[in-house]
Amino acid sequence: MNKFIYLLACTLFVSCQNNNKPSVTKMEVELDSMWCTRLMPGLGGGVTGGDGAISIDLKDGRSLFMWGDSFFGDVVDDKRSKDSKFVMGNTFTIINEKGELETLYSGDLKNPSAYIPAEQDGDSPRWYWPGDGFVKDGILHLFMSKFRKVGEGSFGFEYMCCDYFRLDVKTMKIIDKVNISAANQNGVHYGHAVMPYQNAIYVYGTKSDSTGAKAVVHVAKAELVDNKLTNFVYWDGAGWQSDATKTAKLEGLQKNISEQFNVFSLKEKIVLVSQNRSGNAKEIYSYIADSPEGAFSHEKLLYTVDEPNFEKDNMMTYNTMVHPQYMKNDKILMCYNVNTYDLKKVFEKASLYQPRFFWVPVDHILK
Repeated sequence: MNKFIYLLACTLFVSCQNNNKPSVTKMEVELDSMWCTRLMPGLGGGVTGGDGAISIDLKDGRSLFMWGDSFFGDVVDDKRSKDSKFVMGNTFTIINEKGELETLYSGDLKNPSAYIPAEQDGDSPRWYWPGDGFVKDGILHLFMSKFRKVGEGSFGFEYMCCDYFRLDVKTMKIIDKVNISAANQNGVHYGHAVMPYQNAIYVYGTKSDSTGAKAVVHVAKAELVDNKLTNFVYWDGAGWQSDATKTAKLEGLQKNISEQFNVFSLKEKIVLVSQNRSGNAKEIYSYIADSPEGAFSHEKLLYTVDEPNFEKDNMMTYNTMVHPQYMKNDKILMCYNVNTYDLKKVFEKASLYQPRFFWVPVDHILK
């Protein structure tokens, strides 16, 4: 059930704390357990466990939450039913303004499978894990990363490619897909953060070293022509050019950015939010910039994960997600993903495979 980013969590922890950086106090950060209850009710036949927790505003009063691997099956008193079904890949939850849910997956509850399947070659299983996207004129533009099984064990898989899908927002049916060849040309895992800004679409991704423990961020820019992304160019450190191999890292990001992260516009600033990439990834940081390609600055420690049974439950936390369509009292909704290295515990304690939601003051990010 673990992902590429889980593998990174198994590497050595590098302490990068700066004691001079202020952190948000627990009183400033508002924890919100009801959000997970809304999205993953224990009864009702929907998703009752998962990670990813990537959301996209569907621009019609609904939001899409995308899960990577996920569980179906009743949860009572935090215990997962023995007949629960595990789905490798992607499943979706749509929530409307009334809190009503629609779950998107293939198959049926007795045998659920990924909503967007990957083509199989008969050699080894393949699947899509969700990236990020946006909606324009009734079309969902969505990036998905394809993986395949190699070897044994939870970490026996490898990245294959990035594909760009278009879906009809009303029906959520696939219109078409295109492979993003640049991802295989320059090694950048594009599509984990996508931001419409002014007259362009910015598509971000990380490029890691051979160990996977260190990573930098790169960005591509595309035009939306006839409601389809085209004319991709790549930031080379000084300007934009069409040669994907000339891409350069974005400056000013001091930490190793997690495989999945966030970039969004907020009050005339560009904000990047990421959790630590390696080890016990408890610290959640933000950076700001004046333009989508940076340089980024003003690193801030937004929150430090405080799970009371972190060691006892052999937990891992990773890949903070921001949900900027949800704001209240000048606070923005975020969550981090939770899992355990002790896989049998996801049945004994279902909350070990459910995200934790919290609200962060906007002023702390920007000031």
